[in-house]
Amino acid sequence: MFEGTDPNDNLVQIYSDNNIKFLYSTFKPNSYSMPPGNDGTVSSSHSTPGTPFDKSWQLATTMKEAAAVMDHNDIWGNAGLEMVTGFPGRPSTWTNNYIHDMADTSHDVYHHDGIGPQSEGDGGPMIVDHNTLASLGNTNALALQGGGVYDHISFTNNYVSGWGYAVHIGDVNNATNITVTGNIFSAELEQLYGFLYGNIWGGSARGSTWRGNLIQARSGDGNHTYSTADNGRYLWPTDGASHTTDYTG
Repeated sequence: MFEGTDPNDNLVQIYSDNNIKFLYSTFKPNSYSMPPGNDGTVSSSHSTPGTPFDKSWQLATTMKEAAAVMDHNDIWGNAGLEMVTGFPGRPSTWTNNYIHDMADTSHDVYHHDGIGPQSEGDGGPMIVDHNTLASLGNTNALALQGGGVYDHISFTNNYVSGWGYAVHIGDVNNATNITVTGNIFSAELEQLYGFLYGNIWGGSARGSTWRGNLIQARSGDGNHTYSTADNGRYLWPTDGASHTTDYTG
């Protein structure tokens, strides 16, 4: 258990030149046993503000070149997770985590990032598989927000809902070897903009693959861009719309 209250600093700072693992851990504010507004029946609270700013914590951060291996962790009540995106032979690995209920979602004091922000680019390799990434917020579940080249980023088999743009892989269309497959993009939570930042997708010409990504849209969901008619249809990266056939570009 890692818990505390430090809105303007890190809950965890990692000073290591090597990989570090966090397995079956909880990262949370110390003022709450459960996220405000989330009684365990929803992926994340459907109402603001969640954890108030003065009761929250900001980041877990790698200060040097430790590539984190994050597995089966429960993470909430914060702003983001600012960790390196890996190095050749040492990928940053995120599997089976529950990242949800970002702090102070009524305001723009925080960037509400799930994994990230990484704001420089020139990152990878990175494996993000079988996570739940759900929260109200103003930025991204996967927040790779730089202009440099992101390479060998794998985003697979995740449940994603809410945020501003849910997935952000680069500010410009230069990423290479990106794999986005088998994800559920859910309309459960209100979303500010869309599922993919800028509809930026270099596609097969840059070694990238987008396949089998489905929309979940049910009656009463908070994201009104999609209706029950979109449920179970394929999400395309180039237009953010639902389609009856899978994307092949």
